[in-house]
Amino acid sequence: MQLLDTTSDKVILFFDVCAKIEGLCATLYHYYSDLYKDDDDVSQLWKKTALEEENHQKQFELANRLRDDVGFDLKADLERTSRIHQKLVNLLDHVRQNPPDVVTALTKAIEMEESLSDLHLDSSVSFRDELISKMFQALREFDQDHVKSLRNCLSILMLPKTEMTG
Repeated sequence: MQLLDTTSDKVILFFDVCAKIEGLCATLYHYYSDLYKDDDDVSQLWKKTALEEENHQKQFELANRLRDDVGFDLKADLERTSRIHQKLVNLLDHVRQNPPDVVTALTKAIEMEESLSDLHLDSSVSFRDELISKMFQALREFDQDHVKSLRNCLSILMLPKTEMTG
C-alpha cells in the first residue's frame, strides 16, 4: 500500500478503492447474468444485482465529491479495503477461467456481500451532517434487498423437484 501523507489522501484513496470494489462486484454479476442467460429469472436477478452494485459505486463517487463540503470521520481499515479489492480482481479472473455452477455462484455471492457489508458508506464513514448521513443510510437500506433476493433465489434452486410439484 502506498504511503499516505494526509487524512485527505486516505479518504480519497478509500472512496476510490471502494468505488472500484463496487465496480468489480457489478462486473462479476453482469458476467453471471450472461453466464446463466438460459435461466431468465436467474439471469435477471444477476442483472438487477449488478445494477445495484453500480449504484453503490456511484454512492462512493458522490461521497468523494462531497468530501470537502461535509464533515465526516473515516472508520474503515484502508489496508483491508485494498486487500479486498485485490481479492475481487483475483476472483473475477478465476470465475472467468473456471465458471461456477449457479448454486455455487449464489452461495459465494451471498457470503461476499455479507463480508463486504462493513464497507458500505454508512458503516465505514460517519457523516457529521445529519441529512447526508440519513441519505446514505436510506440508500443502503434500499440496496440490502439484493442479498435477500439472492438468498430467495438460492432457496428456490435448492428445493427438491418433488417439493416444487407437490
